Amino acid sequence: MNEWMTQAVTWLNYGLTVALVLVGGFFSVLAAVGLLRMPDVYCRMQAATKAGTLGVGCMVLAVATHFVSLDVVLEALLVIGMLFITAPIASHLIARAAYFVGSPLWDGTAHDEMRGCYDADSHILHHCPTGSPAEDGDQRPSMLAGRTSREVMTDDDEDSSPRVKRSGQSRSQAG
Repeated sequence: MNEWMTQAVTWLNYGLTVALVLVGGFFSVLAAVGLLRMPDVYCRMQAATKAGTLGVGCMVLAVATHFVSLDVVLEALLVIGMLFITAPIASHLIARAAYFVGSPLWDGTAHDEMRGCYDADSHILHHCPTGSPAEDGDQRPSMLAGRTSREVMTDDDEDSSPRVKRSGQSRSQAG
């Protein structure tokens, strides 16, 4: 290969590495901002999982493009594969645990798919009906606002009046 071609490939490699580092850094910062700004643990987890995984994946790809070696590229691909497999599973398990211990739902939560499916006393997950509450004729999406998941889970279905959020109390103290 001539001199000019070698330099062009080297600069292309540097440019790709810098672009991947910048994109990875952007998504990592976005994940951090999401952790700080999102209203509840479920939304925070979504921001951390999606943006964080993409950010770390871009950083690892930057390492693979910088060290152009078969060993490094294979290791980077393995790291990315494991990250893409484990991050959603861990996020799902953390969200499920947070829901079961009664982590507060965001006031804007309109649909709770786990509502009525979990027995807090026996820790058994029962059959959950499919479909949204609107499809099932449940016109109570505002009842979820300001309530913890434990309050929603223990809600009896006969009560159809919307609940008023108590001002001056945190959601963990309400109830």
